[in-house]
This record gives sequence, structure tokens and C-alpha cells, in this order.
Amino acid sequence: MLRRRFGTAAVLAPIVIGAIVAGGPWVVALGLLVTARASYELARALTLPYLAAFGAGALPVLLAVPFGATGILAGVMLGLPWALFWLAGYPEARTLRAMLALMLMGTWVGAPLAHVYLIGDQTNATEGVYLVLVAVAGPWISDSGAYFAGLLFGRHPLFPSLSPKKTIEGAIGGIVLTTAVVAPLANLFLGLPLWTSALAGVVVSVVSQAGDLFESILKRLLGLKDLGRALPGHGGILDRIDSLLFTAPAVYYLYTLFLT
Repeated sequence: MLRRRFGTAAVLAPIVIGAIVAGGPWVVALGLLVTARASYELARALTLPYLAAFGAGALPVLLAVPFGATGILAGVMLGLPWALFWLAGYPEARTLRAMLALMLMGTWVGAPLAHVYLIGDQTNATEGVYLVLVAVAGPWISDSGAYFAGLLFGRHPLFPSLSPKKTIEGAIGGIVLTTAVVAPLANLFLGLPLWTSALAGVVVSVVSQAGDLFESILKRLLGLKDLGRALPGHGGILDRIDSLLFTAPAVYYLYTLFLT
């Protein structure tokens, strides 16, 4: 897990930061590319019509450009009738499992990726780069703290039925390390008070861990071991960015709450 998170951060951070610096259209293109891959993996795993999955995920990303946060909500709402339209021609795909998967393409994939666009659109270059780094590298920092704290002090399981190796002590360690890294940097680059910067570190770690657990729950509900095979040995694209899909919106709303 730790190596996977580091690999994800090392690959994603330069790409997303480059897109932020290059401008909005590049961020949108990156979001649509990830959505396309995620849609392919989900459609293949659950025998869904590809355009149903892609449309449900792409609409929030596309509508965020002209309408901002309101467009994201509208995209999620419009994605459901879009998906139902395509499912009408696939009787074998009309299952509750399929409907859950298609709804999640909008709420779990498209909407969070659209927030990466909002980060770039509503910040200056320095702020945007720092916020993206927090969203992308935050999960790796949190996992590092959780891993070593769990290794040294772990005694009490966090959610044994979902992830037997996670411990309460590990979760606390993840929060402590993320806060220790994020807080001084947020104070330095964004000018936030230390208490606000510390709160940001806590939130990033908590939502990162929540994103990992959410994907575990989702795979159980859908009856899948992995959501795809984007990279050998690492599962699908959604297995790689599960925490980013939680940290990106969290970072954006922390920014709007304290800096705008």
C-alpha cells in the first residue's frame, strides 16, 4: 500500500501540477482522460454500456467549466437520466449493482475530478500548485504515518471486517504526520494561521483514510477484487486514486472556506 501510494503521488503530482500551470483546458482534458479509463474498467467489470458510464462521469467535469461548483451538481444530476437512457438498451445490465456503479461514476469519480479543475481555476499559480500537492501527496504522507505508527504501536483494529491490517494507532499516526507536514507548509505558502493549517492536515488525513475504506466497501458491494488493471500489480486507475477522489474536494472546500 505504501509503495503504491508513493508511486501514485510521484506520477500524478507532476502531471496534475503541469496541467494546472498550463491552464484550465488541460485540467479538463486530464479529468476526462481519467474518467474515460475508469469508465472502461467499470463497464468491463460489470458488463455495462461504456457510454453510460463515461457520460455519467464526464458531465460533472464538463459542466464545471462554465458553471463552477453549481455545474458539478448539475452534472451529477444529469448523469442519472443519461445512464438510464443507455441502460434501456441493455436488459442484462438493469441491476441494482449496475445502477449503483453508474451513480458512483458521477458522484465518486466525475465530481471529485471536477474539483481539481476548480482548484486551478480559482487560485493563483503558487496556491494551485501547493493545493494540488496536498491533495495528491497527502494520501501518501498519511499512509506513511499510519504504516509506521501501526507497525510500532498498533494494537487495536480500526475496521477489522473491512481492512484487518488497519489499526486505530495507525490512523492516529497518519493524522499526526500529515498535520506535521501540511500545517507549516500551509502557513508558509498560503499564509494561514497555524491552527487553520493544522486543521487542514487533520482533514486531509481523515478523508484520505476514508477514501481508502470507501473503496474497500464499494468493491465488496460490487463483488469485485480490483476495479481494473491499469498497471500490473496495482489494480485499476480507481485503485490508484481512491484517496485523491476524497482529498481533492476536501482541499478545494478548505481553500474556499479559509482563503476566499
